[in-house]
Amino acid sequence: MASKIPAKSKGKKRKRVVLTLKQKIDICTRLEKGENRNVLMQEYNVGSSTIYDIKAQKGQLLKFFASCESNKAVEQRRTLHTPKLEQLDSVLYEWFLLKRSEGASISGPMLIEKAKDFYKQMQLTEPCAFSDGWLSCFKLRHGIRKLDVSGEQKSADHEAAEKYCEFFRNLIAEHDLSPEQIYNADETCLFWRCLPNSTVAGASESRAAGFKQNKDRLTVLTCANAAGLHKIKLLVIGKYSHPRAFKGVAHLPVVYKAQGNSWMNKEIFYDWFHHVFVAAVKEHFRKISLPEDSKAILLLDNCRAHPHETELVSGNIFTIFLPASVASLIQPMDQGIIQNMKCYYRRDFLRKLINHEGTIQDFQSLYNIKDAVFNVACAWNSVKSETLRRAWIKLWPSVMFAEVSSDEDEFESFKVRVRKNTLAQILEMVKDTPPSHPINKLHESELEEWVEADKEVEVTHTLTDTEIIANVLKTEKSKDTDKDSEEDDFSEEDKITWGKAASAFDTIIKFAERQPCYTAQEVMQLHILHSTFMQKRQKTCKQADIRKLGKKTASRVCHRVSTDSAQSPTHSTSTMIIDVD
Repeated sequence: MASKIPAKSKGKKRKRVVLTLKQKIDICTRLEKGENRNVLMQEYNVGSSTIYDIKAQKGQLLKFFASCESNKAVEQRRTLHTPKLEQLDSVLYEWFLLKRSEGASISGPMLIEKAKDFYKQMQLTEPCAFSDGWLSCFKLRHGIRKLDVSGEQKSADHEAAEKYCEFFRNLIAEHDLSPEQIYNADETCLFWRCLPNSTVAGASESRAAGFKQNKDRLTVLTCANAAGLHKIKLLVIGKYSHPRAFKGVAHLPVVYKAQGNSWMNKEIFYDWFHHVFVAAVKEHFRKISLPEDSKAILLLDNCRAHPHETELVSGNIFTIFLPASVASLIQPMDQGIIQNMKCYYRRDFLRKLINHEGTIQDFQSLYNIKDAVFNVACAWNSVKSETLRRAWIKLWPSVMFAEVSSDEDEFESFKVRVRKNTLAQILEMVKDTPPSHPINKLHESELEEWVEADKEVEVTHTLTDTEIIANVLKTEKSKDTDKDSEEDDFSEEDKITWGKAASAFDTIIKFAERQPCYTAQEVMQLHILHSTFMQKRQKTCKQADIRKLGKKTASRVCHRVSTDSAQSPTHSTSTMIIDVD
């Protein structure tokens, strides 16, 4: 009788179970770790087909989890069904995130009224009842929880900064971490084509008629360790997935990502952390003879574009967040590092502008995103290790760095000194320009204002409702139109042949050999590069010749076959064996 009991329970119909998104994510995680599928089926009381479906949904689940403001959405929600008015939903959520980043308090009735407002502005016709049920679904869909923001401060919190510094020191001591193992990352806005206002006018004009200052922006993520010896490759975010300026460029000096309005979001940051940061840290540990599984900490500010701490973990590499309203006081990247990089960028930008033969407006139209990417990479490379180390003084006492003073006044004077040195270089360049050049009119105060042109935008820039709607719709359309608008083939004028490149290379070497400003070592490096270039040219041209020969031989054979077939129709099915060596 006992042997019949399992057979009876085996035939019993299983009760239908609908798992939450959190349970589905847990299943994906455990499957990745190699856990047996049968164990999961028994634990969650689901069938094998359900497990397979969940595994297939892994990408969508993680994308949704990364975009949630809280864990509530994945703990309660059970499906990934999209709303009927999907565009309205996206626009309203974008508006909500923008207002929350500004510290505004948003209530349920405010969301309903704003949804009605967007419904009219977008001229939608599909009926929708903006009821309490609709609001509950919207909040659950995006993981919006009830927030008490009455105590939030827009200004810097000195008391919180002091407490966090103590916590940070204890954390370092507890895990016995060295400066090589502590990193900080932060985003910044860059108006990459912005010109000094005075330069757009001619010598006899008070201002340039009809000229609008260019505000094209990129978001740049900088990251380096506290030792100042390891700078992570920059992450640059632009509007387009495949800018035409990148056509033919085999290797970019940055990691480039696209987003509809050039902003950081959780999905991009999650990808950067796991595929760029973690790999770079492990490689650095290998170079300095630290075990690859050594601990590393990434310090981040509390920004809505960053995923939750629990998502930014990989082995012994994990993330900690700064409290709200203390980044300007103690975050290392805000202590002169980003400012220093931008000064170098403006300096190189101005040098290109001065050397441009043509009008300033022509230069601005010719200066493309590829130029900006290479310039900002060079600027990041120019930031010195000492600058990177000193920026940690406020957060991490300088006794950790024997060669750096712990005096904050001395640190502030160092920041000013570094900035003034770069501005002095820019001023020197301006003075060396011909008197007729518009750049020659610039004063030091105007240059300082230009260097800081995009600083305030990061804090004060807000979007109008129209801009929010346009950005969301543009992001959705970009998937279909990006290739058509940005991946046009090169025209004949844009194509650079091996012959043209070789001629240009020869000219550069002859020029360098006759200039006293080039050292013998630098000229030798150019000759080595030229030798490598010629080897690659010879190899590539040889392969091209072989391909052409093969095509000519094949065409001759086809022609011969067609001729023979025409002359001898009775032998059209005969086989020809041809040796093409």
